[in-house]
Amino acid sequence: MSMYQYRAYNATGKVVYGAIEADDLIVAENRLRAAGIWMLDAKEGTAAIVGETYNVKVKRGDLIGFFVQMTLLLRAGISVPNAISRLAGDTEGTRLGVVLLNLREQITIGVQLHQAMAVYPRTFPPQVVAIVQAGEISGRLPEAFENLSGYYEWLDHLFGDIRQALVYPLIVTSASLALVLMLFTFVVPRFVGLLTDLSLEVPFITRVTMGISNFLVKGWPVILVVIVGGFVGIKMLLRSKRHARVIDRALMSIPIFGQLIGMFALSRFTHNLGMLYKAGIPLLRGLEICKKLVGNHAIEQAIEDVRIGVSEGTPFSKGLAKHDVFPATVVTMISTGETSGTLDFALQSVSDYYNKIIPRRIKIVFAIFDPIVMLALIGVVGFVAMAVILPILQLWSAR
Repeated sequence: MSMYQYRAYNATGKVVYGAIEADDLIVAENRLRAAGIWMLDAKEGTAAIVGETYNVKVKRGDLIGFFVQMTLLLRAGISVPNAISRLAGDTEGTRLGVVLLNLREQITIGVQLHQAMAVYPRTFPPQVVAIVQAGEISGRLPEAFENLSGYYEWLDHLFGDIRQALVYPLIVTSASLALVLMLFTFVVPRFVGLLTDLSLEVPFITRVTMGISNFLVKGWPVILVVIVGGFVGIKMLLRSKRHARVIDRALMSIPIFGQLIGMFALSRFTHNLGMLYKAGIPLLRGLEICKKLVGNHAIEQAIEDVRIGVSEGTPFSKGLAKHDVFPATVVTMISTGETSGTLDFALQSVSDYYNKIIPRRIKIVFAIFDPIVMLALIGVVGFVAMAVILPILQLWSAR
């Protein structure tokens, strides 16, 4: 049987998109027509026909609510089609409601839930589809949705901690930059005009300050071009996997911040892999899914190497030990779980460890970062103050 991605219209005349598994295109079209859907065009394979619902991105909070309600409805004995239909009605008019309406139409014509979800990758990422598929195969779909709600709640909590820790440093940094720009673009130019009128020979520190101010005032187009060009250049470099790996590895080598970047990527890796493995996803498939979720190209390449090693018979923990991006403590914990047959528990333990240490490390990092910003600001203000005061003292001495 083949999978067909189709574009069609229903009894109300609305254009709908979806996927259906059938022996051939004629069988697929007949099944759709029997369900009151008339095919416009179809394409065989996993590449979806582009439609407005495919690009729908649903808020994390809405997905958590969907997973929680699916867990409750399925445990109450309600069938999947009825549960989806009820939730589609409850969320009518929202982005999630649009997606659920399409899921309901897919399930009505016999498409499995995970196949229908796979058509909407921006709404349901690969790990969600894989866990739902495992739940359907094992007959434990309520547990699958419960795992997903727990996972998204963990993500929400983690990002919430990071946002909370970043608020104060960002405010301080923004205010400091604004003050420095005001000094060099508003205060110093006025002072320069005064010195020019007096025809004084100014000290070196004052000449440096005047040069910086002049560059910021007159050379801002160049600065803007450099910033935009640098941003575009980095984006283009990141399109190359080799350059992206080099950049991500360099970021992890940055003092203070680099270790935090690596911790966050490893936390996502272990949490996702543990969740997938616990749901019954084979280790190789779990590694294939997780490598795209860590958000770090250097660690992604290391995971791919580990996956290849595992497929060739290398123990999982030994594959991890070959790469320096995986700390020795993590490798030891996973090795213990692999040996004792409790790999899912070991992965969850590593994830819990990072969940506790990341917020603490963020607080420590910014506890160091805030004084550095303040000292830098004091230094800049002091430098400008000296540049202003020295010519005044020189003028006073001349009198």
